[in-house]
Amino acid sequence: MILVTEQQFVDCLSFNDENQYIGKYKNLTLSSVYQPIFDSMHTIIGFEALVRIHDEDSGAIRPDQFFHNESINFDDKINVERISRALHIRNFSRSQYSHLKLFLNVLPSAGEYFALENISSSLLNQRLKAIGLDNSQLVMEVVELDASNEDNLKLAMHRLSEFGFNVAIDDFGVNASNRTRAEQLQPDFIKFDRSLLLSYMSGDRSPLVSGIQLAKRLGAKVVVEGIETKQQLSAMRTLGVDHLQGYFLAMPEPLASVFDN
Repeated sequence: MILVTEQQFVDCLSFNDENQYIGKYKNLTLSSVYQPIFDSMHTIIGFEALVRIHDEDSGAIRPDQFFHNESINFDDKINVERISRALHIRNFSRSQYSHLKLFLNVLPSAGEYFALENISSSLLNQRLKAIGLDNSQLVMEVVELDASNEDNLKLAMHRLSEFGFNVAIDDFGVNASNRTRAEQLQPDFIKFDRSLLLSYMSGDRSPLVSGIQLAKRLGAKVVVEGIETKQQLSAMRTLGVDHLQGYFLAMPEPLASVFDN
């Protein structure tokens, strides 16, 4: 069963000892960490929210391994993604950075639900208003997995754009995060997979450069992910990319709350 009511989500949420919202779903505990995204002047423009998943039986689970695991049923993946989004938004709103942008990963299969929802009255829209965030602060990152119906995904993302949300293509250059999807979704941001950065640094510059040219043609901001060395940072600054993200700049970590429980 897919969670749909506000009460169902509330029942999954609680606070931990660090004054952070966490989620409980079946035998899983979900928590939030955030990695800053910088502009070319090294100013933080927003954060990508990342879920940490802990199974009480088997320990930590990498999110990509959870969401790519075909043995985990569809409803569980959608519920974990939705609960994670609820955590991320709440924890972000309680931090000193709540005026910046929040980048949220969206499974294509979950994103398609936005095509079926009345966004103006959706739980997401209602919750944002309740905690003082504006739709324009949220960047919905469509991850690189296939959609069951690309036309529905396109409709869903265009509807989100109409209501003021930003749309991003995540991990461009890998799997379904390709030129066709970018042209269909007309995103506000294109986030380039680290593999294109590594290819560029090794001398194969065409994939990254052509991707940046595509982004400019579509009017999308460029985010290069996976920067882990000073040399990579220098090269991307010389290339003139809009935004930068990676371990060399900042590690993912929780955002301290400025509120008491």
